[in-house]
Amino acid sequence: MKYQEDFFGTKTELADFVKKVVPELFAGKLTVEGKNVVIPSDRQVDYKIKYSEDEEGAAVTLKISWDFETATEEEEEEGIELDVE
Repeated sequence: MKYQEDFFGTKTELADFVKKVVPELFAGKLTVEGKNVVIPSDRQVDYKIKYSEDEEGAAVTLKISWDFETATEEEEEEGIELDVE
């Protein structure tokens, strides 16, 4: 399910928004459309920044994602192969 809130404003308003939202995100207090957003601390997260530009305009996107399931110890061990002779 996707949750989204859209805003429109000046560069100064954007700066104020980012200064408010980022600390809320890392404190586990950010909500989007009433849905609480918590970055998990028990697994790796994938994060990237993207910049795109064309003749109509430009966009900067910060994306943070993670899987809900954590790997079991057995799955983690299967990912490592070591040949000792």
